[in-house]
Amino acid sequence: MSSHQPSLPARQHGAVLFIALVILLLVSLLAVTSMREVALEARVTGNLLEQKRLESAAESALRESEKRISLLSRPLDDCQLSGGEIACTQGLAIDYTPDFAGANAYSGIDGNTELERNAYWYIRDTGIISSTDPECFLTGKNCVSYYEVNSQATADTITECGTDALCIRSVVAVWYD
Repeated sequence: MSSHQPSLPARQHGAVLFIALVILLLVSLLAVTSMREVALEARVTGNLLEQKRLESAAESALRESEKRISLLSRPLDDCQLSGGEIACTQGLAIDYTPDFAGANAYSGIDGNTELERNAYWYIRDTGIISSTDPECFLTGKNCVSYYEVNSQATADTITECGTDALCIRSVVAVWYD
């Protein structure tokens, strides 16, 4: 009879544990990178959505002022001279610097429309009148007057045009007969 001793397991050096930890580390890094990428995409999407809201509000304000101009039967007066009518001009458009101090808040033509963002508009006279009729300059009839229309949309109050406030401008030609 031979004495047979059970063999002892060979000494393990932890290679499997080391490989498992490396794989776990790689998977964790991939997960963290993916989460950061998703968070960045969410912020970008949020910024794009806010930009679209601002564009929509500024465009609505611009269209409101253009509509108010088109409903008039006479050339617009300066706001200081006319007693502050809702459709009046805020001086001459002598430069391209927007100035929303004293601008009208968007309310829609019906006066009751609300937007998701604050919107403001104002009108400036370009000082350009065109006509072939000499009576134009005496009566204001048979003339085309040009107006600069400015609008701004912001999440807060009126501010400088830039990242927090979207500003747009158009020129409107109106025929008075």
